[in-house]
Amino acid sequence: MTANTHQPPLAELHPVRPVRLGIATVGTGSSLELLAGLFSRTDFRQAFPQVCITALLLDDDTQPPAGLAHIPRYAQLAPLLEAQPLTTVLADMTEDGRHMACLRREAPPRMAVLDACTVTAFFSIITSEQLCRTCHVHLSHARTLFAALIDQIDEDILLLDAEGRITDLNKKVLERRGGAKEDWLGRYCCDLEGQDFCSTCQGACPFEETLRTGAKAEQIHTRVTPEGKVSYHRVYTYPVHDEHGTLTRVIEMRRDITGRTNMERKLHQSEKMAAIGELATYIAHEIRNPLFAIGGFANALLRSPSLDDNAREKARIILEESRRLDTILRSTMNFAKPSDPRRGDVDMNHIVRDTMGLMRLNDEKRSITTGVDLTEPLPLARGDADMTKQCLINLVKNAQEAMPRGGSLTVRTGMKQRGIFIQVEDTGTGIPEEIRENVFSPFFSTKDKGAGLGLAMTKKLIEEMGGAVELQTAEGKGTSVTLFLQPLLTVDDAPAAL
Repeated sequence: MTANTHQPPLAELHPVRPVRLGIATVGTGSSLELLAGLFSRTDFRQAFPQVCITALLLDDDTQPPAGLAHIPRYAQLAPLLEAQPLTTVLADMTEDGRHMACLRREAPPRMAVLDACTVTAFFSIITSEQLCRTCHVHLSHARTLFAALIDQIDEDILLLDAEGRITDLNKKVLERRGGAKEDWLGRYCCDLEGQDFCSTCQGACPFEETLRTGAKAEQIHTRVTPEGKVSYHRVYTYPVHDEHGTLTRVIEMRRDITGRTNMERKLHQSEKMAAIGELATYIAHEIRNPLFAIGGFANALLRSPSLDDNAREKARIILEESRRLDTILRSTMNFAKPSDPRRGDVDMNHIVRDTMGLMRLNDEKRSITTGVDLTEPLPLARGDADMTKQCLINLVKNAQEAMPRGGSLTVRTGMKQRGIFIQVEDTGTGIPEEIRENVFSPFFSTKDKGAGLGLAMTKKLIEEMGGAVELQTAEGKGTSVTLFLQPLLTVDDAPAAL
């Protein structure tokens, strides 16, 4: 029987490397099915590019396995050997080896004649070793590619074991912290930035949260530079489970969000000031002009000789009330008008020392014990030093007036997630619960004197500097007011990319 001329020649099947081991199979059986499946595998062909099945010796009515349908087939051995010179092995693939004796008689001396069991055993041995070696090569290539991709990421990436020890890290960490990878392997993740970095997170540690829940976690941490500036970092942790579902590793990614945080706060502040400006414009147009007319007419009536004493007294009351409303309106306009604080570096500790050095003189006359608790070192804050000092004076005066019979006044500084803070705490009467919501409202006061703008103006000035005010009080025990300013960041004021 002649070769199947419709099948592609052997050179097209293996165009890259020459065949050194060509196998011609004789007959069919389960071993031929196994061999066909083996040669149809991509990993096998990549591992053994110089081995192939060159021809099939089959009866006319016998169908080859599907994986070998493209292989040339012959009905007699002589035409096969003549057409396929690369054949070096004749393999009897029948179960009982019925063709072995005939093949040994007719095969050229250069050819090996093997039975199905020998062929199967041979490929099982070489496949297990070579494919394992190939898998190692592929794994090595995959690890190299993965490491290259991870090193291109502009965030710190750590691989931690279940106890928090570093088992691997990317190039970004080494560029920022210095040293070689071996210097950090085996150390705890908290050693990378120090315990202060982990203690300034808001909420639970994300690594511990992932260990506890087996799920992704994230928190915000802060880091203080030697220059006294602060950077914000969002820390993400991802669990890594084995095939049994057991958590064996944790991937931790640390992203510097200082620039984004700075831009978001500036945007929020500008939107708020725009709303205040609109309110001031509305008040000036809708209220002040009619009020001016009322006052003018009331003043004209007072000068009229035709009014009796009763009518004159009413006109005088109208004029006085219009003037009082104008005073309130001017105060409201001043309150709504942006104060335009000077943006600079604020040393909170210096402000407290300077202010309390003067305020202590009044404390001695009032039987008030004053204490100062300063955090050293403390990062610099961003704002206006004079305005911050005025806000502190307002708080200290309020605390002194809240302790008419004496007490204890403590001023503290420190840093929390919200920023750098000054806290004024007294042991005075406290603020009743029913009026606590109004203490920062303009013109609200429990005193006989004053316009009630002290705390309201303090809150306004601090917020215009990008900060915040926090109040804690207990009736009969005292009050604590905390002023927060944003720390001086390690980025410029130029907008940063999200």
